[in-house]
Amino acid sequence: MPHAREQMQQREIPLQVLLEILNHPEAIIPSKYNRIAYQSVVEINGKPYLIRAFVEPDGIVISFYRSSKISKY
Repeated sequence: MPHAREQMQQREIPLQVLLEILNHPEAIIPSKYNRIAYQSVVEINGKPYLIRAFVEPDGIVISFYRSSKISKY
């Protein structure tokens, strides 16, 4: 998960938030390449964001991001 850890720091997403989404997502959506997208709306610094985490079939988190455009997803 080295790339994902780097993203976590760059995108200012706390590890605790990512773990909560992976363990208790609001939605689980099939994605490209047999990956699964886990997503939830969370509050960070007083603002709502949609956090999406993309996970390989073997359980490795490959990428994640936050978006303020919640209705887009």
